[in-house]
Amino acid sequence: MTLPGAVNKGDRMFYHDARSCALGGVSLVLEHSTNPAAMGLIKNPSVFVSGALFSLNEKRGLRVYDSYGNNIGVSTVTNTSSTKASPSACTFVFPFHFLRTGFQYSPLWDHNYSYYREYRDDFFQVTRIIDQQYTGQTCALSPMIGLVHSWIQVGVMQRFMYGKRSFEEVIIYPTGPDSVVTSEHDHNGPSTQCGILLSPGINVRLAYMYQFSYILENSASMVNDTFPVQHSIGFMYQPPGRIPTRFCGELIYELWAEPIYIYKIGVEHTLLSSYTLRYGFCLYPDYTQTSIWTTVLTIGFGIHGSNFMVDIAYAYGKRDYATDNYGNLGETDNLLFDESTNDLALTFTVRL
Repeated sequence: MTLPGAVNKGDRMFYHDARSCALGGVSLVLEHSTNPAAMGLIKNPSVFVSGALFSLNEKRGLRVYDSYGNNIGVSTVTNTSSTKASPSACTFVFPFHFLRTGFQYSPLWDHNYSYYREYRDDFFQVTRIIDQQYTGQTCALSPMIGLVHSWIQVGVMQRFMYGKRSFEEVIIYPTGPDSVVTSEHDHNGPSTQCGILLSPGINVRLAYMYQFSYILENSASMVNDTFPVQHSIGFMYQPPGRIPTRFCGELIYELWAEPIYIYKIGVEHTLLSSYTLRYGFCLYPDYTQTSIWTTVLTIGFGIHGSNFMVDIAYAYGKRDYATDNYGNLGETDNLLFDESTNDLALTFTVRL
């Protein structure tokens, strides 16, 4: 899906829950986090439950030229949309003195993608129709354990990843038999993450997380998916002021065929003690084609009570294919790609 319809390895979930989504995907320094050390910030037994709605729209177009060779616009040859709802990150944390234990469910990679195109001749008659459907998701079930000493928190998470990927391609020929190709396989594998979080005061949080490289075994092939080591650093700073405002940031480094960097920035304002306004920005490249970048703008809102929290977030992403080439797509046309995504996330938190 990182190259449209060609690579079904998936898009990363750039955020963790609704609060993380609203802050541009920043997670390491939040209580409900991808960082197991962040459990040290939780003082009471807590349950976090999240859900998300995803939609993707992809347009493929051709440049149109007049008889003098001047580019007069772009003609859309296909416009495909898909929508999917699913659970998002869910966590239970139980604190006991200096010890923290927890269990987490989280989606990591999304493999859902749809493509539909009608091919026509010079008389505008349909010569063939291609309908492709990719479905699936990679998720993780993760027991966690952490220790707290003063303002220092450390933690370890063991992820047990699993998922299923399916593919169906239907090619319809008006003058001949149709063609149907399907495939389906499971994948699974373990991974370990270690994290540390420093919170010397209400104004500052610093975090670091290390994820070991891991392999997802493919049930239908001898070729497995290999994922590299990941280094993540994050911070949160709250300057003194009348209205509490937190500035958050996160930088992730991964070494694929080429090293890639993922940038996340967010701002959180607390209003009237119980309401929170958030907005953020995320920028990340494709892990197979570093010339492809995705830019995401986010916004969200939260309501906090004594024993509960409700957070909602919206993210709009735009993928830039301007500098990529599409020789491995098998397309003979010089296509222009325009891809956008919309994410809506909702999280409920209950303190027991």
